[in-house]
Amino acid sequence: MAKPLRSSPSVKERDDPRANEYFNNATANFLGMVGTVTVDVGNILAGAIGTFTVTVTEARPDQQQTVQVAVPSTFNTGLVPWGYVSAKGVVTVVLYNRTGVAIDPPSAVYGVRVMP
Repeated sequence: MAKPLRSSPSVKERDDPRANEYFNNATANFLGMVGTVTVDVGNILAGAIGTFTVTVTEARPDQQQTVQVAVPSTFNTGLVPWGYVSAKGVVTVVLYNRTGVAIDPPSAVYGVRVMP
């Protein structure tokens, strides 16, 4: 299940170092599930998909976690990227070729962030 981020310290708690610590730790944990990989996906035919995996230690399947995919600056706009948590600690990134011609993206660094 998707988890909400802990609320920031209230006015009453602003001088409480523990409240700030709890909020900062929750924010770090919330944004800390990231991974990167350098990959050459290879030639992706028209209407086909290319896939690769990225290790993200805290990712868990079937927990309604959102996956954000960071693409390189050389990314071809004819490809549609998305990702999902496919196994414990593994995110699968899918690149769908929506064009009518084959696309061979160069080797590049891709990143993912999993949001609980």
